[in-house]
Amino acid sequence: MLCPGCGSYIEEGEPYCEECGYGGGYSTASDEPDEDEENISREEYFYRQAKTSSINGDHLAAIGFYNEVLKSIFLDSGKWETLSAIAREYEAMGDYDSARKYWNKCREIEQDYRYPAPMQITERGNFLYQRGNYGEAIDAYEKALETVKALKENEIGLDKVKICARIVHSLSDSYDKLGKDCPKAQYQNELKHTIDRYIQTRKSEGVENKAYYLSKAAWELFEDYDLIDETLIIMDCAIEIHPNCPAEYYNIKAIILNYDYQHDEALKYYDKALSEEPSNETYLKNKADCIKRKLERNVVVHQIEPNDLALIDEAIKMLPESCDNGPYFQVKGDILDQLGDHVKASITRALGAKHYDEVETAEKQLEKLKPTQTYINITGIHNYHGFEPFKEGTIVNLIKEPDNPHDRYAIRVEIKGETVGYVANSEYTLIREVKSARDINDTTSRYAEVLFILLREWVIAKVI
Repeated sequence: MLCPGCGSYIEEGEPYCEECGYGGGYSTASDEPDEDEENISREEYFYRQAKTSSINGDHLAAIGFYNEVLKSIFLDSGKWETLSAIAREYEAMGDYDSARKYWNKCREIEQDYRYPAPMQITERGNFLYQRGNYGEAIDAYEKALETVKALKENEIGLDKVKICARIVHSLSDSYDKLGKDCPKAQYQNELKHTIDRYIQTRKSEGVENKAYYLSKAAWELFEDYDLIDETLIIMDCAIEIHPNCPAEYYNIKAIILNYDYQHDEALKYYDKALSEEPSNETYLKNKADCIKRKLERNVVVHQIEPNDLALIDEAIKMLPESCDNGPYFQVKGDILDQLGDHVKASITRALGAKHYDEVETAEKQLEKLKPTQTYINITGIHNYHGFEPFKEGTIVNLIKEPDNPHDRYAIRVEIKGETVGYVANSEYTLIREVKSARDINDTTSRYAEVLFILLREWVIAKVI
């Protein structure tokens, strides 16, 4: 028999046409509208059936119904939409060869159809991009960009601005995948031109409304698609046309910049927002987060400067009380560690963890250290018996190891003839409040008295 959908020959007993999918999942005997559906066209009926089948995951049935729709369509725009729908159904089935065939049919229509829908052409580009055909994807995206340019003034709505932004972003991504230089400035100028056209076509509206809708579009593109450069362009236009720019616009731009690791630039816009609303807790929280993210990155790349301590303190101070300051104290601790102040770093982290009793104990212990005495901290204890042997007042033996192959200044620590650790002698184990093994190597002292265990990290002893 011949397939009613595409005219191909179907073997007797086959459940559906392998060429177009007609007959998959439904019976042609019941494909006509019921009496209560007489008010809708045959085309609309099959379109609804196709959408329902697609939602239910019956993609073959959807393809069959879409082929019925094609029989009733005479305009290229309708054919394009239906063919692209069939292509998407094949994509959902994982049949990419068939999907490509239908996308190619769409492309043939694009050659003659004067104003195809830019979003649909973009979908064809997305299909090619996902299959790794980046060169062909670029051709599709550029065709989509041309259709945006060709739209009449009254057709340039906010949806076209958003589509244009997505096309520009997709073009940039496709060039990156190809490893070729992208004419990004040219594409971004097209986006700016589209925004200008949108603004001009809304002459009857106030600039406040136009700026509001542009800022809303920018935020949606950022939230839904992670667009950065394009959303910043849209936000700049919103800010530029508004005579009394609301603080929220500065906040939105700062959020996008912060997300893109442009922390210093983001801080400028948070300051602008706060200059208008100094007590806005959302803006204060966002600025504090921006400072934290900046300093976290500095920690990772080991580019900490002394001024960073004042910066993280500023963030902690401005953070609203309702926010958790623990992560901020953690960052401050990391900064102190890189500046070599390990004890203060641990105290800071304990503060962030709300271990206030532990902090109070550590501060009292440190007050016991006198500048006229010599103190050491004993390290490597976990290679032996941990903290167990180190009771307050315990006397330990200090034994020099000049032949130690790892450190000629090494001093072994023993209790009753058994090794329990070594005197700290490296930047990774030393703390500011004590002397190193090298510092005391020339002394004749052979003993030390355990004073306390500091912050469950360091055994502090006094040389005697």
